[in-house]
Amino acid sequence: MNLPIANEAEMRRDLARMKQFATGLLLGMVCLFAVALALEEQYAWAAFVRAFAEAAMVGALADWFAVTALFRHPLNVPIPHTAIIRKNKDRIGASLGNFVQNNFLTPEVIAGKLDTMDIPHRMALWLAAPENAEEIAHRVTAVIPEFLNALKHDDVQRFLEENIAARVRALEVAPLAGNVLSAMTTNNRHQFLLDEALKVAERVLNNNKDFIRRKIEEESPWYVPKFVDNRIYDTIISKAEQTLREVNLDNDHELRQKFNVAVQNFIQNLRHSDDYRQKIEVMKEDLLANPLVRQYFSSLWADVKYRIVTDAERPDSNIRQQIYESLQSLSASLLNDEQVRNRINTWLRDILLSIIINRKSEITAIISDTVKKWDADTMSDRVELYIGRDLQFIRINGTIVGGMVGLLIYCVVWLVKHW
Repeated sequence: MNLPIANEAEMRRDLARMKQFATGLLLGMVCLFAVALALEEQYAWAAFVRAFAEAAMVGALADWFAVTALFRHPLNVPIPHTAIIRKNKDRIGASLGNFVQNNFLTPEVIAGKLDTMDIPHRMALWLAAPENAEEIAHRVTAVIPEFLNALKHDDVQRFLEENIAARVRALEVAPLAGNVLSAMTTNNRHQFLLDEALKVAERVLNNNKDFIRRKIEEESPWYVPKFVDNRIYDTIISKAEQTLREVNLDNDHELRQKFNVAVQNFIQNLRHSDDYRQKIEVMKEDLLANPLVRQYFSSLWADVKYRIVTDAERPDSNIRQQIYESLQSLSASLLNDEQVRNRINTWLRDILLSIIINRKSEITAIISDTVKKWDADTMSDRVELYIGRDLQFIRINGTIVGGMVGLLIYCVVWLVKHW
């Protein structure tokens, strides 16, 4: 149970710091109690502070006693049932050995552990090494431009057209669009589109008032007086602005309700209407047959090829980086591949299980025999070194929780007395 000197020194420093903190918290409660007790007759609130500090001291002392009693006699007073670890060293060692044998050295646990170890991972370690993955990525990236230049442009274009067009034709656009719109309109989210449309309409109206006035004047007969044109213009603008304002402010406005109905009807038609489905299919076929689409496929391959070749020839190639990351990911996948693990690990797991299970009593005896060889002080010191730091949180929590409980009790008593 020997630790590296640096680790042991750090653990002892951490334990000492936690002990000092817990003790300092206790001393802080003592000081707080003294101050509150002195001020209690002069200030009513001091009684509450005193009750908190008093209970906190009790909790801190009780938990200090409990934690200390595990390792030694508190204040070196041989109180019964203290220094528990010292007095029960051999029994603890035997119990620890039995615990390991009954809970860890079982076929299920060992088999599960061997599976998680995945011993064949050594087969993938070479690939997992960054320098090896970088070398492969560099070589693959260097071959990419040669491979792409060897491909015939027309063949690639035809391949794209046939495969993409086949997938698009197999896709039922109308029901899919209906489902997408249905998801988008959940919780009235489509009203956001109407809000944006209203903002656009308001901007268009404001930016075109002069145009509207001019059109009214141009369309108005010559015998209509100027003030009538102005009246018509004012009415149109004011009514339009009023309508936009009312729809913006009223979530239940008739226009919004009509918009809801129109959207829902459109969704239902997309989902269930054969007429809509046929129209969209015709549009889809027209789109696929459009020469611009064929031109797009051609330019798409040329653009993709240019970008890939250009990137592959760069010193900081993104493709090279992606290949490197993919190789790293592949190595991780190989290390966790269930089929490979089962094939290689089956016979190895059986052999190791046989050895460990048949010798588990000898293995657990190592634990109990080692503990028996320690003296009581070494046993107590080692256990405290490993878990003592965490046990100090019991003291800290006992101080705080004890104070809170004491304050709560005092508050209840105070309320009962004053009601």
